[in-house]
Amino acid sequence: MIKVLVCDDDSFVAEKVKGFIDEIKNSYNFGLEIKAITDSKAQYEESEMYDIAVLDIDMPHINGIELAKRLKELNPDIIVIMLTSFDEYLDNAMRISVFRFLTKPVDKERFVTNFVEAVEACKAISKTLIVEKTDGVYVIKTKDILYIETARVGSVIVTKNERIKTNRKPAQWYELMGCPDSFVSPHNSYLVNLQNVVSFDKHSVTFDGKDGRLKVDCVAQRRYTEFKKEFFRFVGGV
Repeated sequence: MIKVLVCDDDSFVAEKVKGFIDEIKNSYNFGLEIKAITDSKAQYEESEMYDIAVLDIDMPHINGIELAKRLKELNPDIIVIMLTSFDEYLDNAMRISVFRFLTKPVDKERFVTNFVEAVEACKAISKTLIVEKTDGVYVIKTKDILYIETARVGSVIVTKNERIKTNRKPAQWYELMGCPDSFVSPHNSYLVNLQNVVSFDKHSVTFDGKDGRLKVDCVAQRRYTEFKKEFFRFVGGV
């Protein structure tokens, strides 16, 4: 059962979003347990864990960013969808690896598409890659991968914790992962996980690593426009 939290200080919006999710639950036969609330402060003080959270970014007392941080303390793998009418919070929101940003008023068709993707991502969150080497076997969670870089032989998988040399090329790992839409190629030699991107420019991408930010020159100028388009598609287009 996937536990879903909806929190918006506007009760009309909270119930509307819950209604969308109820329809998705019935249409797709998803096992969802849904809670819709308006009091972010009360939720912040609870210790209940959720798998997916749909949060209004601009709420009194405890805003969506602070609530998301608290929910991630309880479950680091939680998938967060932010609802926002403003872009002033986006820099801070990117730092907590938001899955999607959706603008208000909430468009039903767009919400359904993104929420279904969130459920599928939730199901795949525990997906792992097994890398067998002479010094042992490595088990890597795909969500922890920052990028995969082509090497002279095979590739290097760079995660939040380590660098692992492998005999497979990035394209082969991409296929083994099931071709997830969070992985894109801004350069012939790199496969980047958008889930861990906090900023980028025409030359480099900055990732959210275990020990802080990691900036990597992995964007080909001719691919920048397409990479930017893919990033905004992934985060919801805000």
